[in-house]
Amino acid sequence: MEPLSSSSFSESKLFKKISKVAKSAGIIVIYPALTLYYLFKDKNVPGSGKAIILAALAYFIFPADTIPDITPIVGYSDDLGILYVSLMQLKKYITPDILEQVKEKIVDWFGVQEEIQTIEQKLLTKLKSETEEKNQQ
Repeated sequence: MEPLSSSSFSESKLFKKISKVAKSAGIIVIYPALTLYYLFKDKNVPGSGKAIILAALAYFIFPADTIPDITPIVGYSDDLGILYVSLMQLKKYITPDILEQVKEKIVDWFGVQEEIQTIEQKLLTKLKSETEEKNQQ
């Protein structure tokens, strides 16, 4: 088996993984993965941020997880944790344009606008509260 590395990530591998796991993983996992993907494509994200993204998406794609993905929800908890921590590190680069691209892709794949808005609102609220906490310190 190939070791986890930046070469483990590619757009085709990411989309293949998403299409394979979309129903069992759900939007809650796919949303942050796509957000990182669109951040990776953004020219304003520095190389160090792109390295974080590569590692997170490579882990998501990598077939040998800490927790096997065959169990719905629980099986994706490690993936979701890695994706979420990565997003927290890169939150200052998340723009409305990136979120719109994510929404468009998810609506295209899942066709459920309302659930996307709920997930996006939770993510933005979490990002805002963590930013406010850091600013108060």
